[in-house]
Amino acid sequence: MPHEHEQFDDEALPSASRYPVDAFDFLHKGLDYTVRKKHGPPNERLRWIYRWLEKNEMDPGELIESLKAGQVPDQIRDQIRELGGPEAAIEDLNRHVAGPDLCWGLRDLAIQRWGFLAPTVLRRWGITSTRDFGRMVFTLVENNLLQKQTDDCMDDFDGIYDFNAAFSHERKGDIGAASDDPDE
Repeated sequence: MPHEHEQFDDEALPSASRYPVDAFDFLHKGLDYTVRKKHGPPNERLRWIYRWLEKNEMDPGELIESLKAGQVPDQIRDQIRELGGPEAAIEDLNRHVAGPDLCWGLRDLAIQRWGFLAPTVLRRWGITSTRDFGRMVFTLVENNLLQKQTDDCMDDFDGIYDFNAAFSHERKGDIGAASDDPDE
């Protein structure tokens, strides 16, 4: 689930979604927040490669084949070399976060943004459990708006924390201990 995300509009989301667009925007900001907490901000080389992959509608897994076929511009090939070669570049490009990490990151960002009102805002959007975050993620996956790894599944989002307990007090070791803004 890596990538810097744009804001959703109503047409990008399936009309049958039980969650509003604002909830999906928060999910994407929370994903960026969690990825940055876990992996740090992407460096400029990775951004070049991301942009090129997006422009060519490719995922990182197709990069090695494109390199072998000579279909990668010299600038991108140089960036990959600077990252340590194709395998190292792909590892750096894979900024995956697991379901539990995302749930905690979303919790941390909600508290950072809304304080004690965080559970109220989430409830207003129909989010009352960590499984709701999973439903949102898999709605995006099913509509090709987000990628997953082969071992990612809905069960990854089950019972990560109790909403009442998680939002009632600070949890030691939060992913979001610092106040990084995902909109930077």
